[in-house]
Amino acid sequence: MNGYFPNRTVPLPQRSISLTVREAQILALIADGTSNAAIAQRLYITVDTVKTYNRRIFRKLNANDRAHAVAQAFRAGVLQ
Repeated sequence: MNGYFPNRTVPLPQRSISLTVREAQILALIADGTSNAAIAQRLYITVDTVKTYNRRIFRKLNANDRAHAVAQAFRAGVLQ
């Protein structure tokens, strides 16, 4: 074996991922490394509301956590 490993990433299914404006705002802040508390303060919402948005974003992107959501969003073209 020559040490070359082909790209083993699996593309996301070709489906439209539709985020609300607020979900997109929160996802962008997550991608910037902003904490839930800082997101809540910046957007004038509660931390619990941020967590609810996080769950919705994770569900839409089929993600397990914040880092996975950001990776999935880049793969799907939601973030650039």
